[in-house]
Amino acid sequence: MTKFCPYCGKELNSRSKFCPQCGKAKPERRATGADVAVDRSPARAGGSSSSIESARLQRNFERASVAGRETPSRIEGRPRTVSMASPKSSPRNGAARAVAGRYAPATHAIIGSSEQAGFGLRYGAWMFDFLITLIAIMVFTFVVTAASRRSVVGSNTDLLIVAGLTLLLFVLNFVVLAGAGGQTAGMRILGIYIVRVDGRPFSMKQALLRHLIGYPLSTAAFFLGFLWMLWDPRQQGWHDKLARTIVVMSK
Repeated sequence: MTKFCPYCGKELNSRSKFCPQCGKAKPERRATGADVAVDRSPARAGGSSSSIESARLQRNFERASVAGRETPSRIEGRPRTVSMASPKSSPRNGAARAVAGRYAPATHAIIGSSEQAGFGLRYGAWMFDFLITLIAIMVFTFVVTAASRRSVVGSNTDLLIVAGLTLLLFVLNFVVLAGAGGQTAGMRILGIYIVRVDGRPFSMKQALLRHLIGYPLSTAAFFLGFLWMLWDPRQQGWHDKLARTIVVMSK
């Protein structure tokens, strides 16, 4: 690349440090940041206008080259500002707290000194009671049919006898057994108990209120009263709320 003397405009060799015409040393200029200004100094006497213009263009080009090399390094050396949101004000933490408050406690929550029975155990106990009742109905039907030597379907009297025996078994299981020990037959199999929320002993009166009135009430709305324990904070169905009871795993 051809270089020119900045004082007289004489063409210089790439290795020369002094101008052969005016004898002045070649100036060493430093670029200042990204400020690159066009040299508008008046032309010195003794040089042609074309050579002076070429020298100005050369100086401007050198300044632009040096500025282009220094600017990225300065930018890289600057500390970066990173905005960090406070964990307390994070919307994600707030959403997690809101979701955590929507659901009922864990299935086996501790109520006082007892471990509360969940929906699965209570449903299993109810299924055992249902199977026991169903087997008893089949046995009653067989006995009445064998005694009368006719089908119970064709006799209203036989149907009433089977229904009466079934109701008697229901009262024996859900009122007498539950009121005496806090357990139906199905609950006894799975080892869960009915207790009152106020700590007083579970009685036959409470069993009568819970099962003969509460069960039909919980069944009337498409079993919604039984499903209510899934989202209730104390895992109580409508029959539990009516009799003020909960079901626990240990007494």
